[in-house]
Amino acid sequence: MEPYLIFSDIDGTLVVDHQIVTPFTKQVIRTLQQRDVIFYIATGRLYNLGKVIARQINDEVRIVASNGAVFEDQNQLRKKRLGKAALKAAYEAAQADPGLSAHFFTTDAVYYTQEIPRFVARDAGNLTSMGAEITHDAVTDLDMLMNMSDQIINGIIIGRGVPTALADARQRLIDQDVMSISSSGPDNIELIPKNIDKATAIRQIQTLHDIDADHTFVFGDGQNDLGMLQEAKYSVAMGNALPEVKAVANYVTETNNNDGVARFLQQQFNLEIPNTEVGL
Repeated sequence: MEPYLIFSDIDGTLVVDHQIVTPFTKQVIRTLQQRDVIFYIATGRLYNLGKVIARQINDEVRIVASNGAVFEDQNQLRKKRLGKAALKAAYEAAQADPGLSAHFFTTDAVYYTQEIPRFVARDAGNLTSMGAEITHDAVTDLDMLMNMSDQIINGIIIGRGVPTALADARQRLIDQDVMSISSSGPDNIELIPKNIDKATAIRQIQTLHDIDADHTFVFGDGQNDLGMLQEAKYSVAMGNALPEVKAVANYVTETNNNDGVARFLQQQFNLEIPNTEVGL
């Protein structure tokens, strides 16, 4: 079989309940890996939280994390960083309204202005058992953030129930033009190093493996997946994806809760997965 690359977002795409890879999905991915298909997760999560999901499948799953600012190249981890100008802009934008909270990520740590992000607290119970660890600490002032600028890769501003404040912060960051801006949901702003997104990582990985778009699959559901969906012939929106994601994708599959990624791959590669194996 010709070599293929597969990239899948995590939340709303590969997993159920933000953290569970079903037995059926695991088996489909493992079967394709035995045929020399390279499988990547491509997530906005920091690297170590992405690893929690990848290791549910096996050690062969590779990782694109932090919306493309970090990715695995065989045994090497490639990284980009937000930089001081972006950190200052994000911190000040979040400070403009008490309903906004900023969170900044390294590969293995979270720094927050108001509270630990819910998704960190949610996944924390899995970290030790899956061999991944993260630390977290409050950002006390801008100087503290500046002193960590050589470590911070990406971030997110969260504003639940304050759409006007979130929209104002987004526009403020766009006007300053010191980072790339995206969103993985209606209540957040993804903070990404300038000129970086999941698509830039995918293009680099395609070049490294000499695998073109005609032999690439991409699965996603959110705004921060739009760029990478344009890098693959097999661009697939989940059944639960945003309308604008479905409009860009070449295919639409089942929802994440119905094993949409695995079902599409099973059909495209004509895989036979016996029921006895699905429970593994």
